Amino acid sequence: MSNKIKWFLAFLLVLGMVAVVQAGTQNDIYLPLISSSSTPTPKASECINQDFSISGLKLCFTGIDYQPTTSELDEWVTIKNLGSQAVDMEGFRIASDSSTDFKYEFPKFTLNAGQTVKVWTKWGTNSSTTLFMNRTTQFWQVNSDCGYLKDDERRTINSFCYGLSGFTAAPLDK
Repeated sequence: MSNKIKWFLAFLLVLGMVAVVQAGTQNDIYLPLISSSSTPTPKASECINQDFSISGLKLCFTGIDYQPTTSELDEWVTIKNLGSQAVDMEGFRIASDSSTDFKYEFPKFTLNAGQTVKVWTKWGTNSSTTLFMNRTTQFWQVNSDCGYLKDDERRTINSFCYGLSGFTAAPLDK
């Protein structure tokens, strides 16, 4: 790699931009934002996907770490209630395209207006701001996946996808 390209990439990183460098025919190299976490995450007020399929419920994914540096079970997603009312999320579900068994059903849990909850793949003790899937295997696929937040009637409330270019979400009822 030439010195001009190295300086250009360093300049982009200083500006807080993400550079995508084509390295071969099918591999992309992502140079992340300057951050203390391993995966860039939007600010808590920003949804990964601003589309809300069910009128009245303003719940959305605000962040994900699908490739943690410590353990594959240190994966997490954050969900925020942008609405003005608390939402009883018991029976709601987080689903993944990875497999039909890749789903998490919320226990008795209320997400208050303006509140964010972090849902971890690993084992732990639930609280008002943190939930645990209590899985022994990873939830999210490393290269590409889609995630869905579904209500207790399995209607999609919010979704996101990451990974391969051209990879899009399908409205699956998992």
